[in-house]
Amino acid sequence: MSASTLPTADVAAIKAELAREQPHAMTMNLVVWNAEAASRPWVIERAVAIGEKHPSRTIILDATPDAHGATVTTGDEQSTQQSARIEVGVGALNRGELCEVAAGLRVSDIPTVLWWSAPTIGPDTPFADVVALADSVVVDSSSGTGDSSTLADLARFCAAHPGALVRDLSWQRINPWQDMVAHFFDDPALQEELFSIERVQIVSGSDAEALYLGGWLASRLGWTATAADEFADRNGGQVAFEHTRAGRPRSVRSVTLHTATTVYQGETFAADDLVVRVWAEGAHAIEERLFALKLVDGASLVERAILEDGADEIYETALRMVGTLL
Repeated sequence: MSASTLPTADVAAIKAELAREQPHAMTMNLVVWNAEAASRPWVIERAVAIGEKHPSRTIILDATPDAHGATVTTGDEQSTQQSARIEVGVGALNRGELCEVAAGLRVSDIPTVLWWSAPTIGPDTPFADVVALADSVVVDSSSGTGDSSTLADLARFCAAHPGALVRDLSWQRINPWQDMVAHFFDDPALQEELFSIERVQIVSGSDAEALYLGGWLASRLGWTATAADEFADRNGGQVAFEHTRAGRPRSVRSVTLHTATTVYQGETFAADDLVVRVWAEGAHAIEERLFALKLVDGASLVERAILEDGADEIYETALRMVGTLL
């Protein structure tokens, strides 16, 4: 590998350094936005690892205060690395200049994926401007403080930009709990209970996972989000939705579903949040059973989200419901 440091973010100067790159096939432009110094090492490490597995033009837009100029890293004849990496300090650039840099450094005729690693995506950030340059975007709406503000901004953005292709790591984290909820009603005799739910309670360490799980359940059962924290079932009956923040960030702690006759519950063990105990009390009581959650580590979630192809209609429906719930 060879690396060159440039004093400015001049696109022509960066391209001159990129001319040293060995010709090779590339699968995508991976544009990474980072605005936090604490997360910068992990973000760059993950971007480099993805580039090693999937040859790409990696463009890291570094908005941290100490980032200036540009560093261009390319492979050489002795290197097996096939991805060029450009790290550009963009904190001092306005939105127009920022977009010119990102657009000018992309390779044409291959997909562009944006990984927005910052915890905020609101109108006071250049999120919408940079997304316009990409074919798809990866976000994490439960990063930062863990409240619902980022998810609310995302719901508003997607409502205003219906063509945007978004992947949210918070949505992907609830996959094991979707499977677990299905276990409540794996007995065919209980499936009608799904359509008599009156209240849903979810406890999670961040708001996004609880809201997504509620939105997903509603989309599967034909419910409609009608107001803040309220659904209407397919017969027009009210379904209350309660979500509480507690436990480890970016993880679900418990799910409780109430019908007229039975309470179905699933919660993690305090000593091991990878194991969920599931049981029901009431007319359709079920003895306690244990299930192992098949969680995916953060690095793998990022890679899977970046490589995922096509729109996810279930996700888009759930996100629209979340926008109404908020």
